[in-house]
Amino acid sequence: MTSLFSRLIDKAVDLQFRKDPTGRLVFLPFGPRKKACFVDSKADEEKIRAFVKMYRSVSILISLLIYPSVYIPGMILDIYGGLSPWQHRLTITLGISLFFWLVLIALAIMLWAVYKATVPGLTASLTEVGPDLKDQLTELSPRSRRPALVFLFAGIALLAVGVLVATRYSPSRACPPNATSTSR
Repeated sequence: MTSLFSRLIDKAVDLQFRKDPTGRLVFLPFGPRKKACFVDSKADEEKIRAFVKMYRSVSILISLLIYPSVYIPGMILDIYGGLSPWQHRLTITLGISLFFWLVLIALAIMLWAVYKATVPGLTASLTEVGPDLKDQLTELSPRSRRPALVFLFAGIALLAVGVLVATRYSPSRACPPNATSTSR
């Protein structure tokens, strides 16, 4: 049994493969508008799929780590840094968060550079698809947009409920009566 993450990666890898009208497999390394190559042997297909799956997995994991790398240092400093002024906490939080963010962005850029450098070596022995056939390529499996729409509407509903709860049940900030005014 494969995990949900592995199935999602497999679907993302499938998006880079198409079929031409005769049924030959076509690899689109940089998208449908760029260079495309015919993949004739099963060994080449497995090699390319393994490499693209590895690239996609690491890329998605780096993308998922960017948000916590910004949020968690801020949360920790907000909880444990109560003694210093808020300007210092904010500066330290932004500095730490941006450091981790830049490291992860640098990793993503290096990963893209490795992908761009490796793809020509993988596709060197493959024949290139002509521009007239690129418009006739079909997807391996038809994409269903239903799960994406369900997640989108569920996210919007959760956001609406969160905003409703936050505004409905927020404590009122009534001003205390002015105790300093006295009549003389």
